Amino acid sequence: MIFAGKVDEILKLRDSHQLVNATHHVFSLDEIDSNRKLRMAHVRFTSSLVGTRMADSDFEERNNVVLVAVAREGERINGSPREIVLEKGDTLLLECPPHFNAEDNTFSSNLQFFDTDLLVKTGKKTLVSSLILLAMILVSSLNVIPLLQASFLAAFAMIICRCCSIDQARKSIDWGLLMVFAGSISLGSAIEYTGIANRLAEGILSVCGTNPMYALACICLLGTFITEFTSNTATAAIFFPITYNIATTLNVNPLTFCVALMIAVSSSFATPIGSPTHMLVHGPGGYRFSDFMRVGFFMNLIIWAASLFITPLLFPL
Repeated sequence: MIFAGKVDEILKLRDSHQLVNATHHVFSLDEIDSNRKLRMAHVRFTSSLVGTRMADSDFEERNNVVLVAVAREGERINGSPREIVLEKGDTLLLECPPHFNAEDNTFSSNLQFFDTDLLVKTGKKTLVSSLILLAMILVSSLNVIPLLQASFLAAFAMIICRCCSIDQARKSIDWGLLMVFAGSISLGSAIEYTGIANRLAEGILSVCGTNPMYALACICLLGTFITEFTSNTATAAIFFPITYNIATTLNVNPLTFCVALMIAVSSSFATPIGSPTHMLVHGPGGYRFSDFMRVGFFMNLIIWAASLFITPLLFPL
């Protein structure tokens, strides 16, 4: 029998049931590697596991996984893992089957895995892929061929040179991100063609007046606020037609407004839900929502002020 747990509990179990230690080596960690895998994940903010115990759900049985340990705010929680009430951001150590698929909807909606299988492996192909990337940038920047065609040729060259397989290339496509991007563009177009962009632009101008810098500051401030709760792609698509209408109404360079908007919607530092990278470190790092607010708020203000000062210098109104 193989038993895993707290040392004190194992010793008590041995004494109470008259168990004896094995006289020879009967088990090795290699057996785990060949049959099961240990994977780490953290509980998503929107997970249905939040507020529940593994002992009260069929999550393990349904997905053929076993909860081994739970950590919260960077510290392991003592006690039986299955009896711990899970909270958002908790880090879980799971024992999984060899052909475990973290992309499954059951897992992706509840857990964010730290996928060690996708870590970059450096070698000879690293140099080849770097040269292909450099060639793609050069031919597109020198207007030899458009960026889209250059990207397709680079992807084809990666496969021909065996820098990656067709299966790896297919799995690397983030279809969810593409859907968000497509939906954001559609939403932005709808805002423009239905006249909402004009109405909102007029409303902003009625508050800011006809001073371009006031209008630019207002747009950037709104963009920075909204992007804390939505993706930067969606925020940019929503605000682009509004920003463009304001620039044309004030008879100034639209590029200045668009560049400033691009910087503003990329400045999501004040909340953990504003960026996937924030979500990734929130639980394992032991951070709280207030930690992001305390540091990120001032970072947002610095980026906002810097963009208002630098953008008009590089792209004059």
